[in-house]
Amino acid sequence: MLVKIYQDFNKIAKVQVELNQIIANVKDIHLNPNFRDIPPFLFDKNAIIQGIDNFIGNAIKYSPPESQVYIDTELKKDKVRFSVRDEGPGILQEEQSLLFKEFQTLSTKPTGSEKSTGLGLVIVKKIIGLHGGEVGFSSKVGEGSTFFFTLPTS
Repeated sequence: MLVKIYQDFNKIAKVQVELNQIIANVKDIHLNPNFRDIPPFLFDKNAIIQGIDNFIGNAIKYSPPESQVYIDTELKKDKVRFSVRDEGPGILQEEQSLLFKEFQTLSTKPTGSEKSTGLGLVIVKKIIGLHGGEVGFSSKVGEGSTFFFTLPTS
């Protein structure tokens, strides 16, 4: 059950970026946040933290050492968009349909021997769906991936 209260999305995202930077430091990956103004809106803090952490954690997990991860927030009409773009290997076109399905692991492997259960994206999709939002991604082999979710502000 979600417990939605009015709160500052960027403040929560900023803390998660700072915590994940500690993990990224092991691989010398730099997290680059770019947060645009977003007024407080209703959402479940703990659920959204899980979504934010999954997207950032995956970007770190699949990015090569000494790369960059870009994290953005923006307000588009009545929706907040949170996105994470990495410089990883990207996802093969024929495997992209497997994303957001339970226990699916792809041929792309973590770059630091991290573990993957194939459940993280499924959980994010469920959490965001319960908020009335959507998840999506774009990826090109050799150029990295961008994962995003949107949340309604009203």
